[in-house]
Amino acid sequence: MEISQSIKFTFNPFQDHGLDTEVRLVLKDTVKDEFIYLEVIKPKETFKIDEKKLDHHLLYKYKYQVKIDKKWADKTRYQNIVNEQQTPDGIKYIYFPGVERKKKLFRKHSPNKLIVVFQGIKDLNRTTYYNYIKTLKDFNEPRLFIKDDYGTDENTQTSYYLGPNKTFTIAEKVLNLIENARTTLNISKNNVICAGSSKGGYAALYFSHKGNYGYAVAGGPQILIGNYLSKGKIDGHEEKSILPPILRYLCNEITYENIEWANNILFNEISKTKHQPKILLHVGENEPHYKNHVYPFMQFMEENGRKNIEIDLGDYNTHKELALHFPDYLIKSIEKICKD
Repeated sequence: MEISQSIKFTFNPFQDHGLDTEVRLVLKDTVKDEFIYLEVIKPKETFKIDEKKLDHHLLYKYKYQVKIDKKWADKTRYQNIVNEQQTPDGIKYIYFPGVERKKKLFRKHSPNKLIVVFQGIKDLNRTTYYNYIKTLKDFNEPRLFIKDDYGTDENTQTSYYLGPNKTFTIAEKVLNLIENARTTLNISKNNVICAGSSKGGYAALYFSHKGNYGYAVAGGPQILIGNYLSKGKIDGHEEKSILPPILRYLCNEITYENIEWANNILFNEISKTKHQPKILLHVGENEPHYKNHVYPFMQFMEENGRKNIEIDLGDYNTHKELALHFPDYLIKSIEKICKD
């Protein structure tokens, strides 16, 4: 896998769609909701656009049109210009390159940060897995969004970025991807920001410690994932839920011993290192994730002398409301980090 500083987008409707006539490329900026290119491509030719000519958010979509009765008519549906990529060992991701900042006179130039975003549990009503792409569109920093569809459950396909049967094979592959991006971009570990909410918040905390990275911005994270995924039940007695199959993927069998094993995954990872990332943590003060997950996490961190944490308590009662409150917190937190 290679991550480059500059990308050239190539449009080849004749090879990609088998078209053999003159084609018009329609390229649209989905942020500004305006057309950027209406480019006519002759048969067997291609059209290339350098990423530098596009806005840094790279949230564009395109389609092809052909002439019917002397009028341009759609031949394909819109597709995203930035496509999902995959590492040789199967980890899927979307990468947005950063914009090089100009040094300001008489001011120290701040090095770029790398923003790494983890997804929550897949919404069964959506086909997309990636969270906060549009939320973070205005940041100049390179952004790496990592998918999690490596589990065996057909509903969520989630692995918690960990691995099956008490292995951490997925975690190692994800860490390899982050390290590849970081070293390619020549960014120090202290300037890596791990971010996400819910399951993605758990991953942000986990990988910020596993990779010895500088920051974790987490919203409403599950911490005791054994309790959360088992719903407090053992095999054969759990309520109907999408969650127990995820725990079975992680530890094969839902037993009290395995629930406790899963509860301690994050704590064990933190205990392996003396490194203390700066943790910015948001959760609803009256929602169950505070009492059941964040409060035990804060107790553990305090007992182990980990004090580099800021907590923000929101005025809401349900985990579902996290989706309304965390995006603003995420933006403000990363803005604050990038000013350091």
